[in-house]
Amino acid sequence: MSFADSSSPQTRGPEDEPPSYNLIAPYAPPSTSAPSAPPSYQLDSPILKGLPPGMEHLLQINQLIVKEKFTVSQGRNCTYDVLNHVGQRLFQAFQDVECCGPLYDVKIKDNSGNEVLQLLESCGCICTREMEVQCPPGSAVGFVKVHNNLMVTHLSILNSSKEVTLIILGPRFQNSIFGNVTFEVKSHDEQHVVGMIKMEGDQILVSFPLDLEVTLKAILLGSSLYLDYFIKVSRSNLQRRARHNS
Repeated sequence: MSFADSSSPQTRGPEDEPPSYNLIAPYAPPSTSAPSAPPSYQLDSPILKGLPPGMEHLLQINQLIVKEKFTVSQGRNCTYDVLNHVGQRLFQAFQDVECCGPLYDVKIKDNSGNEVLQLLESCGCICTREMEVQCPPGSAVGFVKVHNNLMVTHLSILNSSKEVTLIILGPRFQNSIFGNVTFEVKSHDEQHVVGMIKMEGDQILVSFPLDLEVTLKAILLGSSLYLDYFIKVSRSNLQRRARHNS
């Protein structure tokens, strides 16, 4: 099976029963009526102690805008700007696909060029797709697991101990190929909608609670890029099959 054909989960195992995909309660995106610059912190500030380098930008953020800048090789090599709600760039993300390299590898750098996050999927097994989020690179803070089912898109957000903390639900990838699409971020028991990942044209809007743990905000950022990757590969597969059948 080729890499492109294996990128979207197609089968469901007995342990991956699809969850319900119903909106529990209306969700209001974060207000942008009073834009302000992100706060600055002194290097010796107590609030920064123990915080992974570069993650201070996420402390007072409840919304991120991810804009694609450049794409080659049918959506598999991409560059993104990660902005706050007033359009200030916080990070840049670079996806690079190499022959015999990881299945998925994205490096996220701050404005000084320091690498602050890495999204890595190195396992060659395609039964279950799982991405590791490293912050800083080399230190895993969490994982994003894509469950194999045909009914919905279902991702689990896991902490460093592999415990489920949040889940992401939305239309299955085959229904998310063209047009705008929204994925819900829910509590692990599905009782509360706590955020959204919205694909709108060439940008992604990621929203979450202001007081969410910073590493979880970073994992949700990684999840949005991971979702975008799966959608692009699904679109490429569909277009290739259409050309083959024409």
